[in-house]
Amino acid sequence: MSTCRRIAILPSSSPLLAINPARAVEMLLSNGRTIAGTVRVYRPAGRDRLSDYARLPEPFRYVETADGALIVNCAHIVELRETSEA
Repeated sequence: MSTCRRIAILPSSSPLLAINPARAVEMLLSNGRTIAGTVRVYRPAGRDRLSDYARLPEPFRYVETADGALIVNCAHIVELRETSEA
């Protein structure tokens, strides 16, 4: 079973992308694959750290990559780290 699936490419002018600023991240998955992309942390101020995002109860995370958006099963995320590239 695949740990991530491509879903769609959202245009950069999409209002969905303008809600929260993107954070550049790298995700290491249980199958050894690394996904580089951006995530948006939809949390109140003060609880909008990447560590807060990682502990959300939802089972899936959306990751925007150069090739499109991916849905990643959180059970397969081994490491999540912020990078300097956006």
